Amino acid sequence: MQLNIRVSTIYYFKLGLLVFWGAWYFIAFSTNLCECFERLRILPKSWPFASGNLRSVTQAVKTYSASRWLPWLLFAGVLCSQLLVIFLFGWAVISSAAGSLDSQAVNAAFTAGLSLWAAFMLADEIFKQYDAEHSHVLFFIAQLVTFISLYVLPS
Repeated sequence: MQLNIRVSTIYYFKLGLLVFWGAWYFIAFSTNLCECFERLRILPKSWPFASGNLRSVTQAVKTYSASRWLPWLLFAGVLCSQLLVIFLFGWAVISSAAGSLDSQAVNAAFTAGLSLWAAFMLADEIFKQYDAEHSHVLFFIAQLVTFISLYVLPS
């Protein structure tokens, strides 16, 4: 009985980690989308739930005197990537709800999420955004540790 309780607790802990990352990406996507709506004047300029990330991307791109549309294109890529990651974490949670983790769905979600952090880190280097890179590295590490823990902890 003791082992059964322990195993189910670990399973729910793992499932909770999947839910956490899915929720985190959903919130990040939502704040980024709100900033787009703010910049398009759909939402008021002082909207408190806007991320400020589009402003940061716009500022970073100015380093190379790039076209005005480039930050929007890059940010649209981020939004699409975040939406994909949200979908994949949702798929991982739903397909793992039967009592054991669906390793294929979990791998897909974490691969997409870690790839996004890696892309951010590369962009930080290209655009010399070293302060932002620190946060991106920490999120990459946190997500990687979470991913590894899903396989290291007993099933």
